[in-house]
Amino acid sequence: MFSSCVAFFKTNTKVISFVVISFILGASLGFFTLRSDKVSLSDNCPIDLPFVKPEQDCESFEKTVQKIQTLRDDLRRQVNSYLDTKRADRVSVFVRDLDSQKFAYVNETETFYMASLLKVPLAVAYFRLAELTPDLLTQTVTYDGSFDLYATQEIKPLKKLTPGTYTVKELLDRSLMYSDNTSAELLSKNFVSYDYLQKILFTLGLQPVEKDQSQNQVSARSYAGIFRTLYNSSFLSRTYSDKILDTLSQSTFTEGASALIPKSVKVAHKFAERSFISQGQTIHQLHDCGVMYADNGNQAFSFCIMTEGKELANLKSVIQNVSSTIYKGITE
Repeated sequence: MFSSCVAFFKTNTKVISFVVISFILGASLGFFTLRSDKVSLSDNCPIDLPFVKPEQDCESFEKTVQKIQTLRDDLRRQVNSYLDTKRADRVSVFVRDLDSQKFAYVNETETFYMASLLKVPLAVAYFRLAELTPDLLTQTVTYDGSFDLYATQEIKPLKKLTPGTYTVKELLDRSLMYSDNTSAELLSKNFVSYDYLQKILFTLGLQPVEKDQSQNQVSARSYAGIFRTLYNSSFLSRTYSDKILDTLSQSTFTEGASALIPKSVKVAHKFAERSFISQGQTIHQLHDCGVMYADNGNQAFSFCIMTEGKELANLKSVIQNVSSTIYKGITE
């Protein structure tokens, strides 16, 4: 085995030299990127690039880059303080300015249970079908009360689903606004097949591997991409992308990301909670992800905050304060 490795190095000297040089150049470029606060972009701002998306004006772009770099450092300090003081066992954060596309993150690739976050891809699946079959949203589903998931939810929906007949649109609204598991279960059993939902998840950049969807996991970075897709209307039509985000802006969960944000700022977001037993202790996970629309919607940014710990109240507080740090870091 060792002799094979030696032979490889001897016969691939040029390839290895190229890799090493590429690494050094990449590191150098990375260094200058990180030190962009020392470089003035205003003196070198190409505008005659017709085949790429226009950037912000140079001065605004430069300020955004500096804000995102500062926000990244602030978030790392804040998250580390929560971990050090045991307010949470794990915290993951990802935020992206949707104009400049610059982003900040902390532990952004750690994975957590998707739980109720699955309701957004489920809604995307329905609206995708509605683009092909416009009357889908007015189709009805009858709930006979044979199952009731209300009791299983630690954070209860504002309104409990009662037996009766509901349109698909009504069930989608309840699923997104109230995070009602019973409504979501009805939706998962009608019209949208398991295989179709898997294709939607894959298209959105998520790769579930469990047959039991409740066991699927996701990272803050990958899930935040859904909101970027909705904001840019790059998968659904503008009308349907807007409908989903509008519905999420009416979320009745007010103890998370929106709690410390000015009431005038719209926040289209979806929370999720999951509890499980590990080594004889109850462990909670609480997440909140979405889009904030600052400056009357002129300054939008996506975010995803995922947490795990032993006290749900502490996790709510962590999400609230991290969300506040994100908002202030980008808008002030």
